[in-house]
Amino acid sequence: ERLAELIEGIDIAMLTTVGPEGWLVSRPLSTQQANFDGERLWFFTEADSPKVGEITRRRKVNVAYASKDANVYVSIAGQARLNRDRAKIRELWSDGYKAFFPKGVDDPNLLLLEIHVRSAEYWTGPRTGVGKLLAFVAARVTKKEELMGENRILDLQDGKRRALRPPSDKAVRGRSKTAAKKAAAGVLTRSRAASKRTSRTVH
Repeated sequence: ERLAELIEGIDIAMLTTVGPEGWLVSRPLSTQQANFDGERLWFFTEADSPKVGEITRRRKVNVAYASKDANVYVSIAGQARLNRDRAKIRELWSDGYKAFFPKGVDDPNLLLLEIHVRSAEYWTGPRTGVGKLLAFVAARVTKKEELMGENRILDLQDGKRRALRPPSDKAVRGRSKTAAKKAAAGVLTRSRAASKRTSRTVH
């Protein structure tokens, strides 16, 4: 619910894939207006686009959202799959997409990128200049840096749905820094393990 709230209204996301020579490649895509169910993000694309070939070779992707006005920044790690379900395509389609896909919803070259979310990290802060100033003063006076904004890692794997403070958060200094790093790194470790299991299943 928190992640859905953060990305709501941010139309354009940057999708990052691994290119054929191992370099990271990013491009802007419009997120489809479907309620985020805690598991998947959807994007329209064309079957003959370079990103489809990149995803076929390597399914791990990153999706980044940014809103300067809302002071919200989200980085989502997940695995992509190509979805050619015509019923799902029609469900998410609107005539506004004809500007990008002129042949319409029945174009056989049209498909969906289905991103299964593994983890996410977000940063939020006050929206206005006055709010930022007040937050800065309050943080200096109270010594509570969390008043400047919120930074969390969300673990969305295996239905656990939990939020973690990142290792860089000063709030974790009261406990073992090693334990804090281990907890946050565990999200990525489980994501890699799940990716390997999926890769073996696919092959």
